[in-house]
Amino acid sequence: MTSKQKENNMKHIPTKCPVCGGKVNAGTTTFTVDLTTGVIVVRNVPAWVCNQCGEDWIEDEVTAKLEVITL
Repeated sequence: MTSKQKENNMKHIPTKCPVCGGKVNAGTTTFTVDLTTGVIVVRNVPAWVCNQCGEDWIEDEVTAKLEVITL
């Protein structure tokens, strides 16, 4: 991914949480998907996380990798 693509990807990541108004920082989250044959849990996924309410956002590049894992 080029720096320009990464910059465009970051535009949809808020710096202020739209849910509670807290500050959004780099962190990790747990991604869970419920399939008809079972549940897949991926821990320590890089994400942007609100320091107040815990709401999280996963960047498009990481989401694409998760889709490969879970399909």
